Amino acid sequence: MDFRDKPMQNLMRIQEKDVCKNARMLLLDGEQVVGAYKTVRDQVVFTSHRIIAVDMQGVTGTKQEIFVLPYRKVQHFGIKTAGFGDPLQTSEMTICFADGHETKFGFIGQEDLFRVANAISRCIL
Repeated sequence: MDFRDKPMQNLMRIQEKDVCKNARMLLLDGEQVVGAYKTVRDQVVFTSHRIIAVDMQGVTGTKQEIFVLPYRKVQHFGIKTAGFGDPLQTSEMTICFADGHETKFGFIGQEDLFRVANAISRCIL
């Protein structure tokens, strides 16, 4: 998974219990899950301190590549809300890191977008 080449689109909310085991094992004491989402196979978890992105690989998805993106490295972010007539009410967040790295996440709905934006804002302001 290369965040520079392709954004994670059509993220659907999942329950915290459905987050893959390896991502759950990375959570620190006191770290709260703000939202957990999945594409068809991949997952992304926004916590109170960072983003944990899981690229499921192989036929069974047992091989995983995990990326950890700390909010303290976020320089700025932008959001794009859904427009009139958008049947899925898709929204998008672009996050820019201090090293020039940029990543995009596309959400189905807007409620989750603002929940994640608030969590990031608490860490970078």
